[in-house]
Amino acid sequence: MDFCLDGSVFATAGTDRHIRLYDSCTMQLFHTLEAPDFMTGDVAVTSGASRRIFALRFHPQENHIFLTGGWDNSVKVWDKRIRKEAQRVINGPHICGPGLDIWGHCVLTASWVPRNALQLWDLRTSQLQKNLPFPGGHTQGQFLYAAQFCDPDTVLAGGSGTCGAGVIRISTHQVLGQILLPHKPVQAVAVACGGCVVAVAGVGGNLHIADLC
Repeated sequence: MDFCLDGSVFATAGTDRHIRLYDSCTMQLFHTLEAPDFMTGDVAVTSGASRRIFALRFHPQENHIFLTGGWDNSVKVWDKRIRKEAQRVINGPHICGPGLDIWGHCVLTASWVPRNALQLWDLRTSQLQKNLPFPGGHTQGQFLYAAQFCDPDTVLAGGSGTCGAGVIRISTHQVLGQILLPHKPVQAVAVACGGCVVAVAGVGGNLHIADLC
């Protein structure tokens, strides 16, 4: 679930693959972007999610644009004014948690895959910009669930491969810090306004809050 820029609308998505838009003042559902119906041959790549949706994020500077991602190995770009289909598709990310964020024209994805799990994409072209290295051994794999921008050049991500989270500088690929959980996957990350305080949470009641100095 996420709110649009001016707070007037929020959207939800999940297991049934439908995307529901609500008026935040009245709390009433006003539109549903329905998942494709395979029985009728509605299988166009822009028609909606073919499998469960795990992440939904509105653009922080564009009031009408939002993105969804999940098990169908894609991120779909939507405009809430257009009531039927996605406007663009980013092919590749296998998202299994809140592993989707936006900064300007840059899309950050965290995929539950062993390698190249943390990626940056161009929102305008749907093309891959770069793979970001995530700390951990080759035997563990990366397997990320969550990711978020701290600022335009810094990201926070975590998952089950290393049972930890890392803060990574985009321009240099430097790992600025890590939080490791005791053999428990990281399932959620959050960044406070300004990007200087981060939170990492996972299975077993683990919650860690840290300052980025």
